[in-house]
Amino acid sequence: MSFRPLYPRDRIWAGLLALALLALTLLTLRALLARPVGPGAVILGGILLLLVGMSALLIYRLWSLHSLDYWVQRDAIHILWNGEEVVVPLDRIQRVERAARLELAPHWRHWPLPWVQARGEEHLLAYATQPAAHSLAIVTQEATYLISPADPDGFILAYEQRRDFGPARKLKPVIYLAHWRQHWLLRDRWAQGLLLGGLLLGLILLAYAAWHYPQLPATIALHFGVDGHPDWLSPRRAIFLIPGVALLIGFLNAAIGYALYLYRRFLAYLLWSASVVIQVMGLFIAIRIIALAAG
Repeated sequence: MSFRPLYPRDRIWAGLLALALLALTLLTLRALLARPVGPGAVILGGILLLLVGMSALLIYRLWSLHSLDYWVQRDAIHILWNGEEVVVPLDRIQRVERAARLELAPHWRHWPLPWVQARGEEHLLAYATQPAAHSLAIVTQEATYLISPADPDGFILAYEQRRDFGPARKLKPVIYLAHWRQHWLLRDRWAQGLLLGGLLLGLILLAYAAWHYPQLPATIALHFGVDGHPDWLSPRRAIFLIPGVALLIGFLNAAIGYALYLYRRFLAYLLWSASVVIQVMGLFIAIRIIALAAG
């Protein structure tokens, strides 16, 4: 039997905020496309990235909240959340009761689901949408699980009925993760740091070139001979070749490293590290070219 959680009122506010952020994202994108390249465009681009990130995070959390579900079955209580399945065998449960006595501190930075996986007493696992005073506690020998079914009395009744039948099979308390929750990229901090670092440095390089673009003369020197004189003159828009090539190499290295990770992990790290180095080199080259052209 399935029991949906008691959704908090913050769910509505979070949905409205997500819509507002998406609307602001579209307005910012429109303003960015209409603005010439320069400091103003860089600022709008940064705001756009921030809005996209906030919108994506809020939508992901709303989806996570919607995925929360409680199942009372013959052998166990199953808690489903965000690609995670918690199995609590009925024969391990000591009691299911109101959790008014539990102390639980919300994680407000996880809004609009501050009670999911919030920290409380030792061995307390929270999968709730409400404070402890309005939730149920599933007390077992190993841990206490905090849940917030919309029909708590019906949940307790369903548990008691199935407990009286007795378990049909012996189960162990376990937490199953969906395949995507077990992906190596979610566990490898080095991979995350190198990939995000390369992308961030590439965006900084692009932003630097766009910020100083209005200060450049119509023609700039992209290369100098051994005598120190320029031997490659191009229109100033060619300054974007530097971040463009650096980002392209970075994306290619990221894709190849991703494909090789499970077979040649060291080679994947080497490719991602090379991407970081290339972005740094591109930034120094762009700084040098812009300084000479503008000076």
